[in-house]
Amino acid sequence: MLRNILLGFIFLLLLVVGSLLIYKHQADKHFYAGYKPEPPQHVVVEPPVLVESTVKTFGEVLPARYRKQVLTFESNSDERVPVLLTLPVDMEEGARLPAIILIHGSHQEKEFLEEICTPFNEAGFAMASFDQYMRGSRKVEEGVLSNGLAFRARFRKTVHETQRLIDYLETRSDIDSRRIYLIGASYGAITGTTVVAREKRIRAAALVVGGGNFRILAKAPRVRESLAGWMQPLAGFFMTALAGPGDPIRHAAQTAGTPVLMLNGTNDRVVTPEAGEALFAALGEPKEIRWYPVDHPDQEKNGKEVIRMLKDGLAWMLEQDAPYREAPAESSPNP
Repeated sequence: MLRNILLGFIFLLLLVVGSLLIYKHQADKHFYAGYKPEPPQHVVVEPPVLVESTVKTFGEVLPARYRKQVLTFESNSDERVPVLLTLPVDMEEGARLPAIILIHGSHQEKEFLEEICTPFNEAGFAMASFDQYMRGSRKVEEGVLSNGLAFRARFRKTVHETQRLIDYLETRSDIDSRRIYLIGASYGAITGTTVVAREKRIRAAALVVGGGNFRILAKAPRVRESLAGWMQPLAGFFMTALAGPGDPIRHAAQTAGTPVLMLNGTNDRVVTPEAGEALFAALGEPKEIRWYPVDHPDQEKNGKEVIRMLKDGLAWMLEQDAPYREAPAESSPNP
């Protein structure tokens, strides 16, 4: 009788495990489903504010000059998404600007945009960034389970909310909806890859210190240093099991047709060169990768070299936008 009870328990356990695996397979298969392009709901926009000051960027004090506007919109999941928009100070009346969406890093908030936006705004771009799920006013409760589920959900929400931000930008009379670009930084480059793969309204993208393949990313020195010794060999497994559909390697080939520039550090201990090479190899054409002698930007002591990366990214963005700037006022290049 005991044997039959044990067999019954084992059968029930296998049934539960099998059901969970089937459920997870289906959830992973449709991980990014649910978005459809439409203007966001319940948009609240504050009046623009002039900023003329200085800002500390990667240890360097630089001029800050732009107009900023704060807004919120409702995402697919009925959450309020706070957005920061910066605009050139010297903007012609009736002008329609190209816009760059910044997807910030995992430990940043939308305000990071204010550290880097001035050169882009002065070059004629609008810039926008939003607080991702788990950051800013959207932080989640502490706890292993709640943070694990939030980590998984953050990939999907970041992609969908970037798309919804594009929907919003298309409604603005001061934004040229044919000239939407993207910059992704670190985690933002990881999720930004998927955005570019799924969203063809983006004309070009710069991925700053981005990488792919979760098993490689989990081996990074700074990732391993943050984990207990027994967890280190299992980090890649758990990361893939929990959020495998978010690995940009799975989506990178679909960026084909959209120009992508990768800017990576040869000394990066968070997104290692191996992870950067893995993502670059998986990207569709056209693509380019440039290497700089830096650690991860928030760990790098030579801030001037990090700023050089950003300047190179801006120069490249201007090259992508050049056909519109060179076209006569009465005509424009094909979208």
